[in-house]
Amino acid sequence: MSNCTLNITAGIQTFQLATMIPTFILGVPGNIYVLCTFCRLPRSAWTYMHIYISNMAIADCVVLALLPVRFASHIWESSQFGDPSGELCFVLVSVYYVNMYVSIFTVTAISVVRCVAIKYPLKAREILGCRKALVVCALIWLVTCSFSAGFHYVDKPKHNKTIKCFQKNREDALPLDFILVLNIVGFFVPFLIMLFCSVNVIFKLRRELNIGSRCEKLQCMFIITANLIVFLLCFFPVHFGFFFKYITQVHHHTCDAQFFAHNFVHGAMYVSSMNCALDSFSYYFATRTSWKLCIPEQKENEEYECSYNRVAR
Repeated sequence: MSNCTLNITAGIQTFQLATMIPTFILGVPGNIYVLCTFCRLPRSAWTYMHIYISNMAIADCVVLALLPVRFASHIWESSQFGDPSGELCFVLVSVYYVNMYVSIFTVTAISVVRCVAIKYPLKAREILGCRKALVVCALIWLVTCSFSAGFHYVDKPKHNKTIKCFQKNREDALPLDFILVLNIVGFFVPFLIMLFCSVNVIFKLRRELNIGSRCEKLQCMFIITANLIVFLLCFFPVHFGFFFKYITQVHHHTCDAQFFAHNFVHGAMYVSSMNCALDSFSYYFATRTSWKLCIPEQKENEEYECSYNRVAR
């Protein structure tokens, strides 16, 4: 394998900064507002959707909080944060990825329950519920943390060297099983589930546009489509980049190819973090406020959100 020096270019660092600042400024207050709003609700008012969105907001907040740390690690030549062994770096990286994939799996769960609520509104009352939502969220954390524990030291170098947080430290390529878990379990399976659920819901709402509230159905179709597009645009580049970088290293491509793949991954990671800011708007603010534009004569204190059970009637 050729000995290539893989650094992050000044252009990619500028791109990272340009995406990180608005993502952090919009995402942190947005997700905290959602959590504070839900916490003020009485326990009896909580639904399964409140639980899923809260779980997603918590995971997104952690990812956003680590964004400045991640950016700093790209600037500093040695980023151990006062820990000579580099253990703190491995913990921070694990926490970052755990919360990113918890957010992905929670979004997938929301797509599934949304599909069930709209396609099978009568059965939904039996299938869906707060207790089941808590179990699903707990399983998401358990599975994600289990994978993280298995790959905690996946980037640990074989020989002693300075550990750089959120940067590649191994001399050789990352293990293939790690790349496959990230791409298949972490992206392709959730995306296919979301695609299947979204297409089914959109076709059902489209067939029933003239039944009930046409405005609500159109708005739900738009929101569901936007959720799917945002998910694809945010998470496809980085997972493609993981596999692309693995191929360039394993097959001994030129240093220019490896250098390009390395920078592509680091740029795509910041694109994926934009999803954390968009989640609060696409899963809470959009569904809550969109009806004010559609139904201006409603009372101010009425809940303006896409009521999936009501839309499915």
